[in-house]
This record gives sequence, structure tokens and C-alpha cells, in this order.
Amino acid sequence: MADDKPSVISQDTQRMELRSLVKLASDTISHYWPMQTFIHHNPLHGLEHLPFEKAIEEAGKFIGGNGYLPNSQYRKYVQQGRISSSAIHETLKTKAQEQHVVIGNRTVTHLEVLETVFINGTGTIEPDVASAVLERSLSETDSSRLREKLHDLSRSQERQFSLNLHVDKDQRELGAEYTLAHWCDATLGTDIQDRINQELIKWCGGFLDEGHAPWPMPRRNKTFFGGWKILAQEDWSGPLFGIQDWKAKIQNIPDLPSDAIGESLETLTIPQDLWIDYFTLHLAQLPGWTGFIKWRSEQSNHQWQQAFPIDLVRYIAIRLFYERELVARTCEAKLGIPGTFPAIQSFMRDHPNGYGLYKEWRTRGLAEEVVADLDLSLFVQEPLPIDELDRQGEATSHTWQTVRQRQARAREVCILIHLARCLDCSTQDLIESPSENLEILLDWVDRFPESQHGPLWLHALERSFVTDFVQEFSPNIRRLRQSDESGEHPSESRPSTQAIFCIDVRSEGFRRHFEEVGGNETFGFAGFFGVPLCFEKFGSEHETDQCPVLLKPKHIIKEVPRAYQANAADKFLERQQLAKTGHTLLHDLKENVITPYVMVEAIGWFFGFRLFGQTLAPLWYQRLTSWVKEHFDISIGTALTVEKLHKEEAEEMVASEHRAIIYHMLIEQYGRLGNTVAHDQVERLRKQALNEVSVDGPEDQELQQLLHWTEADHTKFLQRLMRDYGIHKRAVTNRMHRITQTGFTTTEQAHFVETALRILGYTKTFSRLVLACGHASTSDNNPYESALDCGACGGNHGVSNARAFAAMANKSEVRQLLAQKGITIPADTHFLPVQHDTTTDEVELFDLEDVPTTHRKDLNRLIHDLKEAGRRNSLERLSRFPERNNGQSLDHAVARTKLRSVDWSQVRPEWGLSRHTAFIVGRRDLTHGLNLEGRTFLHSYDHRQDPTGKYLEIIMTAPMIVANWINMEHYFSTVDPVVYGSGSKVYHNVVGRIGVMYGSQSDLCIGLPVQTVLDVETPYHEPMRLFVIIEAPMERISAIIARHDVLKRLVGNQWINLVALDPETMDFFHQHSLEQWQRTSDVL
Repeated sequence: MADDKPSVISQDTQRMELRSLVKLASDTISHYWPMQTFIHHNPLHGLEHLPFEKAIEEAGKFIGGNGYLPNSQYRKYVQQGRISSSAIHETLKTKAQEQHVVIGNRTVTHLEVLETVFINGTGTIEPDVASAVLERSLSETDSSRLREKLHDLSRSQERQFSLNLHVDKDQRELGAEYTLAHWCDATLGTDIQDRINQELIKWCGGFLDEGHAPWPMPRRNKTFFGGWKILAQEDWSGPLFGIQDWKAKIQNIPDLPSDAIGESLETLTIPQDLWIDYFTLHLAQLPGWTGFIKWRSEQSNHQWQQAFPIDLVRYIAIRLFYERELVARTCEAKLGIPGTFPAIQSFMRDHPNGYGLYKEWRTRGLAEEVVADLDLSLFVQEPLPIDELDRQGEATSHTWQTVRQRQARAREVCILIHLARCLDCSTQDLIESPSENLEILLDWVDRFPESQHGPLWLHALERSFVTDFVQEFSPNIRRLRQSDESGEHPSESRPSTQAIFCIDVRSEGFRRHFEEVGGNETFGFAGFFGVPLCFEKFGSEHETDQCPVLLKPKHIIKEVPRAYQANAADKFLERQQLAKTGHTLLHDLKENVITPYVMVEAIGWFFGFRLFGQTLAPLWYQRLTSWVKEHFDISIGTALTVEKLHKEEAEEMVASEHRAIIYHMLIEQYGRLGNTVAHDQVERLRKQALNEVSVDGPEDQELQQLLHWTEADHTKFLQRLMRDYGIHKRAVTNRMHRITQTGFTTTEQAHFVETALRILGYTKTFSRLVLACGHASTSDNNPYESALDCGACGGNHGVSNARAFAAMANKSEVRQLLAQKGITIPADTHFLPVQHDTTTDEVELFDLEDVPTTHRKDLNRLIHDLKEAGRRNSLERLSRFPERNNGQSLDHAVARTKLRSVDWSQVRPEWGLSRHTAFIVGRRDLTHGLNLEGRTFLHSYDHRQDPTGKYLEIIMTAPMIVANWINMEHYFSTVDPVVYGSGSKVYHNVVGRIGVMYGSQSDLCIGLPVQTVLDVETPYHEPMRLFVIIEAPMERISAIIARHDVLKRLVGNQWINLVALDPETMDFFHQHSLEQWQRTSDVL
């Protein structure tokens, strides 16, 4: 036995190493949250340790996405004035050399050529069509003369074309930039990757389903790998792919997925130093599914993960098995070699000319001069006659090189002609210029390929934006500077109403109009109001995490009926149960094999009514259904359990729940007889189930006589209580722990309120009504609905946090604690929770029962101001939709926005967070009165009340990071809507209640749909990195960044543009590096 231990230890070490390598490989893949609580995230989050541009390159290598808009779109921005010529000049100046050439009578500088190429393109044409283009655009004489001038250039002599270059490139990249399956597809024209993807999509879709499928996948309790291994043996896909002995091969796979990975790597013979990249290449094939698996595998408390475990190791194990089998079959059939890394490398190395010739034929095509000397039938034979192709490649190599040289010169002529025309030079000027000058021009163009323009275009766009943006603040900054210098401050009279809105960009317009209509004052704060909580809505069986995903809530808040609503609450639950039963019945009937045929005849008309109503008259249909719901639903007043229960109260709550269960069981089994069991007898049964009382007292005999029990019946009843209803010690301990998490202590409540008020700089001059304004969105037939809700509340409605915060702030004990810390809230100040619907601009008021009767007049004025602000904001927002509803009335705007919220054919109920550009942290005076067009996150902050930077640190490490995630998701969904976005909603199907995919089978769509970020085919969202403007001393900002690695990565690697507004000089400074600030005027 002792001799076996080293082997066991070695195996365990290898397994751990493989798991760690898979984890490292997954850094390129970002987490994907289920769409019920859509979380905006950076799709390149795992690469934030790299500079922004490098991360885009790395992601492009594995995932294949574009990191910038097409150059043509940036050029449209130039035409529209979005990118200024000065921004382009300053951006390219750092790239230019102090050189010039003379073309004709004109002196052309290097910078001028860069700007010309930047704005007009390089004029590059594919080499094999360049000659044809020249024939149409240039006389034969001029073309020949230019070619002759280029023939003798040193660049022509140095340029070497060789078929061997394919071998050099592919050998270098095999295993590092593409898998063996990818090599087969690219070289042999197979579809191995598609087949593997189809299989993994099939298995992932079935396994990860969360109650959507009527016929769930069996064997899921065996884990993803274990369940697949059982079911795949009966799957016909493998034999249809041509894999021999399919069932036996599945059975012989090791039971542990890490062992299966090791076996596949050994079979493929992948070098160990390539394993991380190789795993990454496989994970990046389906970044949506792997992103969701990555997220779910890290959620240890997630009920679906606990029931049906899955992780990326199990995923990789299955994927590598398919690859090794399909690659082996393909390489044997088409090449006559094993499907291994060394065999493929040897195949390329030993036949350089034949392989190069075959790749040219497969990828680029061959010129007629080359084809004339070849036997084309060789290219389609199986196995490929590589020795003969090698000989023919060697024989035709000179002809092929001559053709490529001619094509290259034709391409260069096209570039020179294009450049000359853009520089107002003639073809004759080129012909008469020295060859050396033409060579310099070509070298400048070659060293500035259009593929490298993206980062420079982005920089120019950002430079143009920030130049105009900071100038908008000039009037307000002048007033602030004069006020600060004079020491004069505005009078501190009480505003009509004060409101704390979410920092969401959609709140900016509403805040502005709300301030205008009634002399109201507003603040901006993260929409969860600094209160991380887990919320359970009354009548719901599920809880939602009401906080950013960066935080984990430790406290539970429940919505409960108010004391006087007991009877209404019972009726509410009865009707809810009735509706639930009806919904379940309807669902079961629809999913049954037979009943749908009967249902069409019986109740098809009912669905037809809904179909025609929602299609032809959605607003009328919504009003009708709302009227029906008002008469069917029971309206009840509720409150939140903000207060933490004492231990004795928690124990009594658990006991009450147990007694209710026992009464239910007795009545269920014995009818009215069970209802006659005394309270103390029920309590005794409860304690017996908990082993607190023995079953041998006289009371037990009385109960047994009443219910005609034997001792065995008594014992069986207790066992059922423990087994089926969880009335046992362990369950009670867990339940007590859960209950004691409910609510907050008075000290905790005071802390949350104080922190929020101090961050806002809102510590005095409180109005009679203070709104805590959460927000939500209303839309129909929209899988992305939660993406329009409050991101700070985990993609949920924000009103529960607003209600909790208001309840805390209204509590007298909390105010007493706040007063001890210097924050005195007047007795007549009442905090009122409300919720802004960002689609309709309607505002709903909550907990009106708590508003003092003395505030009715204030409440009426508030309702008027909110309604008017909503009307104005709707009119402003309406002008931004593609329909361009300009010049409409306020009433029309209200009706149109309402219609968008109920129209199930509407793919764009609202623009959401699109077009956002900046995150401003500072006093409201900095932006008051400015129309920021709903493009800016506004977080209130007064640096004068935060000398240590404690509260600024909270802002920079939570809301700012969330804003960056939002920004990056919109950025990448815009620059590549297919890879990083989710394409068009038209093709979307919901899968497994976790996400959407194209049609019936595709990767999970990981980003935002085109309808969110594009206006038809033009970007509505302007993809730029977030501008963060903080009104605070630069040394304070720098110190906070230095303490947090995440901030050092975001700022140092240029994922955000950080700008400080210096309180002393009121000048803007841009953080050029982690150690250096530059005055923005100098940077611009």
C-alpha cells in the first residue's frame, strides 16, 4: 500500500494542476449572468490587467471580435463634425516623424501623409484584382511607367514570396492561436468546429435549463460530465459523424473529468506549454455558454448548481473528447496521418512546397499562369497526395513568385495613385518624382496600415468629445469659482421638495425637469441607496439580491401586509394561488402531447383576442387588462421588515410556523377532528419532533385516544414532520440563522443613512418631503427587460431599497443617533419612497399611509411636479427615437411613451443607457441647469465634507466600477454587435430561462442587442471609454487609486479616462499615468 501513495499523490497533483490551468485559461472569458437579473459587465473583464489596446488584441486572438468601429464609421463622424480636424492632428502628431518628400512641385510631410491616409484610407486593393483596377483607372502607358519605376526599388528587391511562408506561420500558430480542429477546418475545408459546437450547445442547453423545457434532461444529478457520459452512449451523433466504436469509447473515458482531459491531451499530444492557450481557444468557441458555466460554477448557494453541478473542467473534458475523435478520423481519411500535434507539424515541415501550394489553392486561389502547369485533380484526392503536390509546388514556385511580384507592384501603383489624388497631385507628378521619394511614400503607408487605425480613431473621438464637454461647464465653473473665492454662499432656504435619484443617465433629464417645474432640489446616488439587502416580495417564493454584484447582501428584508390588512392578505394569497394553479394547468395542457389539439378548438379564441388586441390596439388592450386586474386583484398595504428581530421573537416565529404546519397536517388527515386538537398538544408534538420532549407522558395518551392513534401512528406522524416538513434541530438552526438575518439593528440603520447623506454632502437644510427615488422599466415581450431596470439593484426594480432607506430615515431612534453625529433632521421632514418608470416617465408613490396628514398640501404639489416633469422628459426622449417625433405636444409624448411600454412588437421600448459618455462626481452646482442629454451618470459629492476621502473611496470602488462595466458592455456591443453583442432581437429565442440564442441553436448571446445600441445601421451609442470627472483634490484621488488594485488596473491600463476638477483652481486635469496629472487644456 505504501508503494501506491506516491502515485496517488502524483495523480491528485496532476488533477489540481489541470483544474488551475483551466481556471487561468478562463480569464479571457467573462462571466455571464442569467438574464432574469441582467448584469451589465465588461466582456473583457478577465483581461483588465492588460492595457486596453493589448486586451483587445488578446481577445481578438481567441474570441475573434473587433475592438473598434470600422474606419468608415469614424470617417462619417469626421463628416458629421463629431471628430474635429484638430483632434486628428494632435492624435497623429505623436506618430509622425520630422520628414518630408517632394512630389511634383509639392512638399509633403510625413504627418500630412498620415492624416491623408487616416481620413481617406490607404487605397489598398487585394493584389489579385489590382491589375484589373489599374486597367480601368489608368492608361496603359502611365501604368507601365509607374510599374517600371517601382521595379527597381530596394523594397521590390527585398520582398520575397515563398510557399514556405505558410508552413512557418502555421507551425508557429498551431496550438497557440488555433486548435487542431480549427487547423483541419482551415486547411482541409472540414466543419469539425461546427460539429463540436453543435454537440456542446445541445448538451449545455439541456443540462443548464432552469425550468423552461417541458421535458427536462435526465441524469442531471450525475453532474454535467457524468450525465453526458451516460446519455451520450445512446446518442446517434457520434456514429453519424463517422466515429467508430462510439459506445465503447464513451464507456472507456475516465470517470473524473480532469483524468479525461489528461487522456485527451495525451492522445492529441499537445505540448504542455500550450495547454493554457489551448484551453482558452476551446472556451472561446462558445463564450456565452462558457461564461454562464463560469458564473454558475462559482455560485455555491445557487439552487440549480447545487442540484446539477457543472464547471469548465467538465465542459473542457467533453469538448476535447469530441475533438480528438473527429480530428483523428479527418486526418486519417484526408491526409493519411494520425490526428496529433506532432504528426500535423511533421506533415507541414516535411512538405513545405506542397503544403504551401495546397493552402494557396484553398485560401487565395491560384493564378491562371500557375494553374496551367498543375494537375488540379490532385487537390481533391483523399488522402491528399502530398508528395506529388510537393513536387508540383517546387516546379511552379518560380511562376507563382513572379505572379505575386507583379500583383504586389500593381497594388503599390494603386496606393500611389490614391494618395496622389488625395494630396492634389497628378499621376504625372508621380512619374516625374524620384523613385526614392515614391519608396518613402510607400514605406510610410505600409507602416500605417488601416488595421492599426482603430485605437487612433478612438483617441481622436474621445479628444473631440472631452474638448466640447468640459467647455459646457464653463458658466457653472465661473460661478463656483467666484462663489468659493468670495466666501459667499447661497441662502439655505428649504426647497419645495428634495429628491435622491439614482445616478442612472436616464435620471438626468427627469432631474433637470423636476428642478425646473417647482424649485425642487435633487441629488444623485447609487440606486440601491447604499443598503445591500436580499428582498422577498409578499406572496413570492423567491428572493432577489438588491445590490451591485460587487457586494453580497447579508440581510433579508421581507414585504409583509400591514397589521390592518390581515383579511385582505388572506384573500390576496388565495387569489394568487388560484392564478398560479390556473397558469400551471394551462402550461401543462400546452406542453402535453395530445391536449394542444383539443385546446385549439376549445379556447383558441381566447388567445386570438389577446393576439389581435396586443397587435392592433396595444394601448387599448393594456387599459382593458388593467381594468380587469383592478377588479380581480386584491390591493393591500404593505410594509418592510426593516427591524431586526430579537432571539425570543425569532424563536416564537419558528414555533408559529411549525404549529401551523402541524395543524395543517392534522386537518388534512383527520378533518374536523384534527381541528379539535388543543394548542398545548400541538406544541407538544412540535417539541417531540425536535427531541425536546419524550413520547411517554399522559398527554400523549389523551392525544392518541382523540385521534385513535397507536404508538406506531404517533411515531410515524413525528417522522413525517421531520422528513417532509423539516421540523428537526438542524432545520430549526438554519431557519433561526435565516430569520436573524432579517432586518437591521438601529445602529446599522443609522450607519446606512449617515453614510448616504455624508456621501451626498446632504447634512443640513432638509425639506418637508424628501424623495428616495428608485427606478424600473416597463416593457412587453422583452427578454432584456431586466437590463433596463436598476443595475445598482442587481438588475431588479429599485423601489424596495428606496422603501427600506426611507423607513430607516423616518425612524426617530435613527434620527437621534444621527443628531449625535451632527446631522439633525427636522421633525417635520418625511422621507417618501417613489419609483420612476424610465419607459413611461410615470412616478409611483409608495407607503403613503406613513405620510403625516400635515403634509397633504406638500404631497399634492409633489404629485403635480412629478407629473409635469415626466411629461417634459417624455417629450425630450421622444425626439431621440428613430421615428424622430419632433414638434409633438406633451400629451402626445406621454401617449407615445406609454404605447412603447405595452407594444409587444416594440423592439426598442426605450434607449436605456445608450449614448452615455461620462460619470460626474461632484456638487450639483457643477451641472445644474445644463442639458446633458441623458448621457451622464451624476453622483452627488461634496469634497468639503469629506476631508479624509473616505466617502469618495466608496464612490470610486463601487458605483464608478459598475459604471465602467456598463460602459464597456455598451462599447463592445456597439463595435462588434455579433461577437460581443447579441445581434438582432428578431432572431432571438429564450433558452432555459437563462439567456437567448439565435434560432434553435447557437451560442448564448452575451451582450446587448443591436436595437439597444444601433439606430438602424448607424451606431446610436458612441463607443468611447467612460470619462470620469471628479471634483476633488488630485492627491486625494491618487491616494485612493494607490490603495486599490482594481482602480490601478482601470486607470493605469486606460479602461477609463479619469479627469479631476481641482477645487483650488477649478481647472480640469487629466490623469496621464498613475503618477502624473496634466492640465486638460495642455492635453487637448
